[in-house]
Parts: sequence; C-alpha cells; structure tokens
Amino acid sequence: MMKLYAVLAACVGLSLLCSTAVSETSAVAYSRQELLELAKQMREEAKNSSNPEASPIEKHLDASTILAYRNKDGKAELHEQAADVFFVLEGAATLVTGGTIANPATTAPGEIRGSAVQQGSRRDLKEGDIAHIPAGVSHQVLVPRGGSFTYFVVKVPLK
Repeated sequence: MMKLYAVLAACVGLSLLCSTAVSETSAVAYSRQELLELAKQMREEAKNSSNPEASPIEKHLDASTILAYRNKDGKAELHEQAADVFFVLEGAATLVTGGTIANPATTAPGEIRGSAVQQGSRRDLKEGDIAHIPAGVSHQVLVPRGGSFTYFVVKVPLK
C-alpha cells in the first residue's frame, strides 16, 4: 500500500507541474484519508440532492486533478489532448477502453462523450489499482448495481 501512495504522490506532483493553473511556488498534497473524507461529503451531497443526475460527482481539485465518486455508470469519454491516470481509492468498477463511442457528441474542443463504449476491452478495477488511459482512447467506467467507485484522476495534457 505504501508503494501506491508513493506513486500517487509522484503523479500528483507531475500533474501539478503540467498544470498551468498552479504557480511555480505552490504545491499541493492530498492524503488518502483527506480524499476519502472529501468523497464522503460528495456522497452525502449526491444522496441529499433532488437531482437524480447528481451522481457521478466530480470535484476538480485544480486544473489537472479530479476526485470522482460514482454510484452508477459514467458516460463514454474520449479526450483527444489529454491522458487520464486513475487511482482507485474505494469500491470496484469495470473500465471499458478502446472500441467506439455510441452516440458520440463533442462537448468541448477535443472532448467527446457518448452513451457507451462498444466493443472495448474490459478490466475490473478495485481499491489500490491504477489505470492509464492514453489520449485518444475511448473509455467508460461501469459501476455494479448497488455499488460505488471513488477514484482520483490525474489529467496529463499532450504537449
């Protein structure tokens, strides 16, 4: 588990170096416990929301890191100019990568979303796992019925 924290710390550091929103003199560190506490607050917000679309919830911690909590499937995604690195904090999910996106729509420049990834490869993820999704690769997170999935995402822009 200590290796996971070392890798997580290194990737957070890398993401901060890549971030244009962070000045050269600032630094940020997140403990696993701090992230899980924030995720707990996010779960409560989702539970108390009158909006049925409140989950998945993502909290952008800075320009290149996101804490995500899901209790249902995410949309299919493709980022043309950024890779994603997932660090699983709690729960389990299936990551579907590759294949094609059903019903694709451009939601922002270089960002495509859709209803599902079709004919992709599936990989089960659980606490402690790390997944790297290169730029340009379709992906989707599927959460088992009644389950939840909390993960830290580092966005690594192509430059």
